[in-house]
Amino acid sequence: MGYRIQIVEDERIVALDLKIALQSLGFDVVACCASGEEAIVVAGEARPDLILMDIHLEDGISGTEAALIIRQELGIPVVYLTAFAEEIILQQAEKSAPYGYLLKPFELRELNATIRMALACRMAEVEVHKQRKLLMLAVETAQLGIWEWDKQQSLFTGQGYFGKITGLDMAPRQEVIPPFLRLLEHADQGRLNQLIKDRGRVDMVTAITPDDGEVVWVEMSVQEYEPQWQENAKQIGVLRDITERIKSEQLLQQAGAVFQSTAEGIAVIDAERLVKSANPAFLRMTGFSLIEILGMDIDELLHVKKHTPDFYHSIAQMQDVGWHGEVMCRRKNGEQFPAWEHICQVSYDNEFPSHFIIGCTDVSSIKKAEIELNRMAFHDALTELGNRYLLNEQLAIELRRAEINGSEIGLVFIDLDGFKLINDSLGHATGDLLLKVVAQRIRETIRRSDIAVRFGGDEFFIVCPHSSEADCSIVASRLLEKLEQPIVANDETIVVTCSIGIAMYPQHGTTAEKLLSAADSAMYEAKESGKRRFCTFNQSMAEKIHERLRLEQRLRQAVKERRFLLHYQPLVRMTDGALIGFEALLRWQDGDRLIPPDTFIPVAEECGLIQEIGGWVLQQACQEARRWNVRYGHPLKVAVNVSVMQFVEPDFLQGIEDVLATSRLAASLLELEITESVLQSLEDSKRILKALKSVGVSVAIDDFGTGFSSMAVLKDLPVDRLKIDRSFICNIPELAQDTAVCKAIIMLAGSLGLGITAEGVEKAEQADFLKENGCDTAQGYLYARPLDARALDAYLAQYFSRGPAGGQSGQHDPFITAIWPGAEGSQPAS
Repeated sequence: MGYRIQIVEDERIVALDLKIALQSLGFDVVACCASGEEAIVVAGEARPDLILMDIHLEDGISGTEAALIIRQELGIPVVYLTAFAEEIILQQAEKSAPYGYLLKPFELRELNATIRMALACRMAEVEVHKQRKLLMLAVETAQLGIWEWDKQQSLFTGQGYFGKITGLDMAPRQEVIPPFLRLLEHADQGRLNQLIKDRGRVDMVTAITPDDGEVVWVEMSVQEYEPQWQENAKQIGVLRDITERIKSEQLLQQAGAVFQSTAEGIAVIDAERLVKSANPAFLRMTGFSLIEILGMDIDELLHVKKHTPDFYHSIAQMQDVGWHGEVMCRRKNGEQFPAWEHICQVSYDNEFPSHFIIGCTDVSSIKKAEIELNRMAFHDALTELGNRYLLNEQLAIELRRAEINGSEIGLVFIDLDGFKLINDSLGHATGDLLLKVVAQRIRETIRRSDIAVRFGGDEFFIVCPHSSEADCSIVASRLLEKLEQPIVANDETIVVTCSIGIAMYPQHGTTAEKLLSAADSAMYEAKESGKRRFCTFNQSMAEKIHERLRLEQRLRQAVKERRFLLHYQPLVRMTDGALIGFEALLRWQDGDRLIPPDTFIPVAEECGLIQEIGGWVLQQACQEARRWNVRYGHPLKVAVNVSVMQFVEPDFLQGIEDVLATSRLAASLLELEITESVLQSLEDSKRILKALKSVGVSVAIDDFGTGFSSMAVLKDLPVDRLKIDRSFICNIPELAQDTAVCKAIIMLAGSLGLGITAEGVEKAEQADFLKENGCDTAQGYLYARPLDARALDAYLAQYFSRGPAGGQSGQHDPFITAIWPGAEGSQPAS
């Protein structure tokens, strides 16, 4: 097929002659035009391979103008025909970049050669254009940014993805330096310039910061371009955005760091479950080295119980979730341990797995912690016995078994006697030590099948499965004997007794609640019966407990409403019968009747009301004594019996001082009575008693002879007086044993330089015996019954109106004693 040529010539004869010549050379003439305008239109329609253009056209635009338009808009090559070759014409023709220039007239050979050279150049240009287009397509496909900088002309041009990557305009413009350089870090700019200078080429990865502030990582190549013919030296650069690749690499690095440093053991296995890799944590956990496990079956290596063959296939159905669960694993040394395992699949297509990732965590410490937490939840931290939660759980279990088997269950309730006093006086550290010893003794005493728990405070329960009442009684007897053995705590020798209640299933209750209540009632009966014993539940005990609860509620209301009053019993000096004081006795006025203190004081001590009641008694007695002393001008001394609960209170001494200040009673006219139980904590008692002495208050030991006092204790205590309990007085001088006891107490007081008072003197024979043996003070019905404040006023008025008996009333220590117990018509019991 011949090349297609268009002729533009306004002389028809020349155009025809040219056409014939071209056809003779084998070219195809597609059109002959006489004007530039026509040439442009026809060229657009015919699309010839070459146009022969006359420069001088008579009508319309010139040939050079038409050729420029055709070249720019259609890209068709042009060869000029002209009879002139002036410089100005050549300059105009050059603007359209012609492929040749023929001067008329020309020979056929010259025409043929020019056209063929022009067509050859055109073919070369088309090939270059094609390659350029392919190159740009490749640039677009690779998302490359290309830039070119003419250093001589300071001309910068960008192409491809340069604008998208850098955010800069790609249009050619004058720049002193490549504009994207300012997007680099200052150090990278210097490094780039130095490398270009040294090598002429740079390949580097760096970060640029476009104007929008988002950092872009780029892979950059820059090379110096050697100038060609009539060209300037240039820099050519290529940029590629590798931000995503860098981020991926960073993620891979992070993942690698996690793989190496995580505490979770990770192993990578292939589709055949053979180990391909493992991290240090996995190796530490299992005890293997990496070389030992590479290529091994993970199930053979790690799992005590192997996964089934279908197991790994099923993981593919779980997609990204994978499988997780607890498995038993083994270490290199054969030791087994529980592990939490997670397995997920890695695949390169949707059908076949490539690898499995196994993550496992040794949870043996967690299991141990769970066991310990469970132990802590069901065991007492101090004694390591079970706690009330274990009691509830085990009792429920044993009750179900007993119901099925038809067997009996015993529930033994142990309560320590006087533990609060020990705890308050000796301190909580000693109390805790005491509880530990008690718990150990319980463990040593009970049977292997019995379940011991600390219910709280100083209360313990023992569940005795498959046990009769006789079996439980034997256990209780052993406990009483074992627990009563002396305990040495912080250089103090302490004797602890206990009261025990026993309840039986099904006789005393078929539910845990009823059994607990029955054992509690039995324990209270043991305490009421004198402590240091055990009792088995019966129905009357429950009624007694209910009555006690009702009494407690009524007592709380009485304290709130202050329904109490004091009675006073005169006290005389035995040498001359002179009145030296009186004893104040507490009464609870419940409606029209007076309740004796021995009925409600134990309840008040148990439920924490004794401090408030005792404070009121002390204040009231001191105020009354002050009034009588002022009225009669005679030093009548008042002493207040102090409960153990009051004595161990931290602010006890301050309370005494406050009462003396508010009542304005002289401290020398107040005597406090304490029971022998206070002396259980000798060192603490000595400290408090010395403080009382420093204030000026005197101290007496009440009910002496009924407790645990000894010469070793008394010789070190700063006390002033002993009071002989009325239980020893009532049978003298008839009963030889009581007579001997009274003589011994009087002699003991005399040898220690202490005063002595006899309580409950009712007969003249008793008074004569006491006076003969050196007892200096007495009280009882022989001298006067207890009197309320109004009656005592009348008594004192009558007494002082006739003058003090014997005229010696002021020569010895006078006092009045205030104590809790006592009732009208009977002697007070302290």
